[in-house]
Amino acid sequence: MLETMRNQAQSWIAKVILGGVVLSFALWGIGDYFLGSHIEPVAEVDDTPITQTEFAQAYERQMNNYRRMLGSRFSKEFVESLGLKNATLQTMINRRLMVEQARKLGLVVPSAMIVANVQQEKAFQSAGRFDPQRYRILTRNMGFATPQDYEQELSRDLLIDMLQKTITDSARVSDAEVHDRFMHDYEKRVFAALIIDPKDLEKDVKVGPEQAKAWYEAHKQGYLSPLRVKLRVVDIDPVELVKDLTISKSDLDKAYEENIARYTKPEQRHARHILVKVDQQASEGARKAAREKIEAALKRIRSGEDFAKVAKEVSEDTTAAKGGDLGWFSRGAMVAPFEEAVFSMNPGEVSDIVETPFGFHIIKLEGIRPEQVLPLEKVRPELEAEIRRSMGADEAYNLSQDLDDALGREGSLEAAAKAVGLSVREIGPISATEALADPVLADASVRQRAFTMQPGDPVEIEETQQGHFVALELVERLEPKPLPFAKVTEQALADARRAAAKKKAEKLAAEVLKAAADGKDAEALAQRFSLPKFISKPVRFNGDGDKAGWLTRAILDNGFELPKGAWLKDVQQTPEGLTLVQVQDILAAPEDEFADKKEQIREQVRRAKGAVRFDRWMSALREEHEVHIHEDVLSRF
Repeated sequence: MLETMRNQAQSWIAKVILGGVVLSFALWGIGDYFLGSHIEPVAEVDDTPITQTEFAQAYERQMNNYRRMLGSRFSKEFVESLGLKNATLQTMINRRLMVEQARKLGLVVPSAMIVANVQQEKAFQSAGRFDPQRYRILTRNMGFATPQDYEQELSRDLLIDMLQKTITDSARVSDAEVHDRFMHDYEKRVFAALIIDPKDLEKDVKVGPEQAKAWYEAHKQGYLSPLRVKLRVVDIDPVELVKDLTISKSDLDKAYEENIARYTKPEQRHARHILVKVDQQASEGARKAAREKIEAALKRIRSGEDFAKVAKEVSEDTTAAKGGDLGWFSRGAMVAPFEEAVFSMNPGEVSDIVETPFGFHIIKLEGIRPEQVLPLEKVRPELEAEIRRSMGADEAYNLSQDLDDALGREGSLEAAAKAVGLSVREIGPISATEALADPVLADASVRQRAFTMQPGDPVEIEETQQGHFVALELVERLEPKPLPFAKVTEQALADARRAAAKKKAEKLAAEVLKAAADGKDAEALAQRFSLPKFISKPVRFNGDGDKAGWLTRAILDNGFELPKGAWLKDVQQTPEGLTLVQVQDILAAPEDEFADKKEQIREQVRRAKGAVRFDRWMSALREEHEVHIHEDVLSRF
């Protein structure tokens, strides 16, 4: 719809209207978009604004990234709690400064690099080849108005990568830094843990109906009915569109010719060989000895000895035990001199001495399988299925564009669908769990949109992983509300019991930690408080050595800062329960392994120093520029 409007928007009036529509979509319900004739920016960098439209598009792309990553676990509230708004804006500011700085330094991204990145991106490919139509669809779904907008963003990404790499690669690392890192990373420690699992205490906790009711009243928001939505859905199924399609002979013949390489099995050859290895840097004496050995073998074969027998006795290749048998292979499988010899021979023929980077060879050609081309009749079902898929995909895309245009003219999804001859199905009210059984809502991205839509949201069309195009219209959204106590009594009893057990566990953990502070060791405390004790295997700072669930990142971070015998000062929450940890032993890094690890560690340290150097450079660059953030505008999103 918008693409058609853009193509037809020749008058200044149309352009003004279009600008308003694009902006309103971009800001998705923030409030009043126009403050008089002025739109306040979200931020300014050296008096150049970052507009609300720019920010909204970038923020929505980030939200979509989280939707894809989290799937059904996504919620706008959770993502906002991560500080995504501020992080998005800070990234936009940094990117703008970096692009400007890169251009000042004369860094340029060649257009060929952009084209290569686009065409090599697997998401934009169909059947292993770049698909322009898929490229247009996916870039639009990513929030870019045109593929050119995506390419401009990609150009900036590549430019920023070049600049960042230039800075990070300039970091230098001393031998002393490498050794210090080795001593830190390869030191091992043994930890003892006392674990209090609240579940083990639940059997001793008594909770009655009155306590459960009190718990329910204090935690009503934990007993909500599921969100339910009522939807109108249009599903454009490419398979359904072409199920009765008859494929013409000309289309079939054309597809066969275009794909003839796929159905052509290249010529194969079966060979044996004898190899006497010689390094390309070997001395003249070594080369002479190898040459004499291979010549002696060739002489034996020429005098009538069995090739396989000589290969078993002489060849230095792994195939010697099989009489030098290399099996069947096509062109491209062997190094050039070997291949040239093999493919110039006749069956039964033995070659002269052939030299390759591996050494000296004698080759015997055992047989030839000529090139084979599968006939059309054998591959007809496969080709017809591919043609149907391709035609179905084209027809589905064209219909989706027709529907998009109709949505711009009509007032509802039902009217737009009727205008282009598509049917509308009503679904719901339905919960997210129930939606998994629906053939349309089973697609994660469609289901995600269905349950994040708000009343009044515009109808959008998106492509599913199965190639369907789906349009959703929200009819009704039934928000979650507290369920009555009678319906959740059993759950409330269990939750109240669990909460009481947790409090009891926390009290016990505090007592154990206090006793640990008095110098008691893990064994003594385990006996005194009747707690299970766990001893780790020797473990490195990165966790290698023991995969116990209680050895969390926090325990390792803190435990490697303490001397032998010390206890972590706080009770740790781990998957096994409340955990108290003591450093049992410290094993120094083995110096005899340093030489083997040195260069690997140097690269790790270089990358870490490069990242720090880049962060400092970025901070210094920010200080050279005037950056002003309008917090009140940012808060509207």
